[in-house]
Amino acid sequence: MLAASFVVRVLLFPLQGYPIDTNDFISWFNTAAVHGIRPFYSDSGWTDYPPFNVYIFWFFGSIANLASKVGISAGSIVKLAPNILDLGTAILIYVFVRKKSSFKLALAATALYTFNPAVIYNAAVWGQFDAIYTFFLVLSLMLALKSRPYLSAVAFAIGLLTKPQGIALAPLLIFLIYKKNGLKQMLISALVFVATVFAVIAPFDWGGSPISFLTNIYFGAYKGYAYTSINAFNLWGGFTGLWVPDGNLFIVGWILFGVFTAFTVYFLNKHWGYSDEFIAIFAAFMLFFAFFMLPTRIHERYLFPAISVLALMFPFVKRARPLYVGVTATLLINEAFVLYWLNASYPNFANLYNAPYGGPIIVAVSAINLLMLVYASIVLWNKRTWLKTEPAPLNESVERGEPLSN
Repeated sequence: MLAASFVVRVLLFPLQGYPIDTNDFISWFNTAAVHGIRPFYSDSGWTDYPPFNVYIFWFFGSIANLASKVGISAGSIVKLAPNILDLGTAILIYVFVRKKSSFKLALAATALYTFNPAVIYNAAVWGQFDAIYTFFLVLSLMLALKSRPYLSAVAFAIGLLTKPQGIALAPLLIFLIYKKNGLKQMLISALVFVATVFAVIAPFDWGGSPISFLTNIYFGAYKGYAYTSINAFNLWGGFTGLWVPDGNLFIVGWILFGVFTAFTVYFLNKHWGYSDEFIAIFAAFMLFFAFFMLPTRIHERYLFPAISVLALMFPFVKRARPLYVGVTATLLINEAFVLYWLNASYPNFANLYNAPYGGPIIVAVSAINLLMLVYASIVLWNKRTWLKTEPAPLNESVERGEPLSN
């Protein structure tokens, strides 16, 4: 099944992503392969990707240089990296579900992810790297659930050093490690996290302190996106418009996300003991979804990790299944709409502002996403959702009315 999914993706590689993104990746691949890890940030001219990506650039850039000698385009190698990690996420989903249910259900959950059209479009058509940090976030979550706090901290550090939006999962991981392992193990895990960060950035030329090295990377580009929505069909994209200066709405957005996170962790703690793993996974979805919907300066692809945790829950939590279908549809529409207009305005990025943003598609999809966020909140906060004795087959209800024995 994984091989079939990989073949489908490779067949889609020739489809045009966004030329500016593709050319940036090709340049970064080549810079890392030719000049190495240490001087990458000074030699690349400009990049807003965190340090762990440079190792990926170096590895696949070296492959691209060799492949070019036999006529394989560098653009295809760029798309190879996220699709391989996508299959890695599919394997994690299979392992998790298989330990709790039948082979058929595990295979079904894995297929839901690896053949998901929004996932394939992101990695195989557009050639984006969201699959890479998603793999490490899912791995970190699974390790935290299995009381492997140190390994969870390592995986989370790598995920955060790949894409900064992984920070959305931090409150949940802190809660899980503390709840399952205690304060001492949580503090040691924090030290392991810091050590992992320094181990990853050690080979680089910091050009100063390691703190300034990281803050310049993470906050430099972020400050350049001071708009309500960077093409995301979320609260701000649907009701204030895209690429509108956010001003004080920046603070409002983060307050909304902070409040939502606090309530999510509160209800997770309140329901703890009924169905710990499933409610924690659903909380992960809520954080990913809320991070996409509520803050400003959000890109359309930030909803991507939500698909993986929904696939994890699909065989077990019946009320999560409509969310899997709905989020897949809205993410795919958002991605396809944005990529179309990016390419239509290329090479003059300024023309992007003249695209028909604010139209009925954006408003409708944003409204659907908002309704799904409300529905997901009701599911999380409804005690009946988490009262069950065992995973249910796809054609049966999961609501048994009894606590789940762990």
